[in-house]
Amino acid sequence: MTFRDAEKFVGRSIFDECVPTPFVFIDLAILQRNIAHMQALVQTAGVKLRPHIKTHKIAAIAKMQLQAGACGLTVAKLGEAQAFIDAGIKTGYMVAQPFVSAEKVRWALGMAETCEMFICLDDVGLAAAIGEIATGEGKSADIVLIVDTEYKRFGVDWRQAPQFAEQIARLKGVRFRGIRSHDGRTYRMPTVDERMRAAREEVERMAEAAEKIRQLGVDCDLVSVGSTPGAYFVLQNGWTDGITELRPGNYVFHDRMQISLGVARPEDCALRVIASVVSTPREGEALIDAGLKTLTGTLDRFSEGYGLVIAVGQGGEVQSLLSNSAPRTSQPAQILLERLWEECGLVRYESEPLRIGDRLVIVPNHACEITNLAEVVFYGSNDRIEGFWVAEARGKVW
Repeated sequence: MTFRDAEKFVGRSIFDECVPTPFVFIDLAILQRNIAHMQALVQTAGVKLRPHIKTHKIAAIAKMQLQAGACGLTVAKLGEAQAFIDAGIKTGYMVAQPFVSAEKVRWALGMAETCEMFICLDDVGLAAAIGEIATGEGKSADIVLIVDTEYKRFGVDWRQAPQFAEQIARLKGVRFRGIRSHDGRTYRMPTVDERMRAAREEVERMAEAAEKIRQLGVDCDLVSVGSTPGAYFVLQNGWTDGITELRPGNYVFHDRMQISLGVARPEDCALRVIASVVSTPREGEALIDAGLKTLTGTLDRFSEGYGLVIAVGQGGEVQSLLSNSAPRTSQPAQILLERLWEECGLVRYESEPLRIGDRLVIVPNHACEITNLAEVVFYGSNDRIEGFWVAEARGKVW
């Protein structure tokens, strides 16, 4: 399906057999509710929101976030920022991951002529190289130091951040703007209490690092922390002292991981994949037309399978698999998306038999990968397609 074909499906139900599967559908009402909820939390806390757009890569959604009050946007790569600037979004961008090469530095400096660009890194030598290129062009680069609060990915140890910040601040061609972290421990801790402790430690360690940087006579205006579960834990518990902004991304959609982590319910998940049963070769088994290239191979460490099936469309009837009595944290026992190949998936079921042509509504394990794979993303409300988006930053990995 291409964007040229998508227009003819506007106005139809996602269960209409005329709409070819598999496809991605975003519930617009849930999306808007998620955006408003996170913005309300940060405003109540007195901090700023700089959402990460790698989750959706769609300019229309970024505009919704900015209109709701976001102070700017976070991107993983320069190509994402360029795609959004080309789409008319002139705001402040934080490039969260380090990059190398003079070509990319000049690219970033060029975008900085029209939009504020924060370049994140964790190496003084890389900062010096960027500053040298900027000086040669009569410009200055805004640098943010990546700090590790024990996640062990990018970043200097939080206890060493002050000395790194002081060295960067002395370099020519750069302006030291602050520090940023991403403590993904909130995604791997087995209990809510442990996740909350990791989120609180991230904030406390960043606040301490920032204060020590200032004690060295270096301005540290930006103290930025990240992750969707971390943002919820920090904001809902009032742990914002010493930080200036948060950078969650997944909150716009939510997914099965967020459900498992205890920060979202299935009814908070805006993004779904719609797939059709195309074979019922054995009793209790069905094959669907969505596989790794649609749902991805990402697993949720706290639940089974490759997604949460929340509804089944059988003929003219739609059966919801969600309980109204309590938030569900795992796949209903009667349907399990057990295995994926490239273009298809195996479903095991103990419920009413699935039939060829039945449609499954699936909340993916990790929504941040889905729109990058889809040429067209439909949106609407009440299971009806109202329009579609083409993700402007899709495939922008440089």
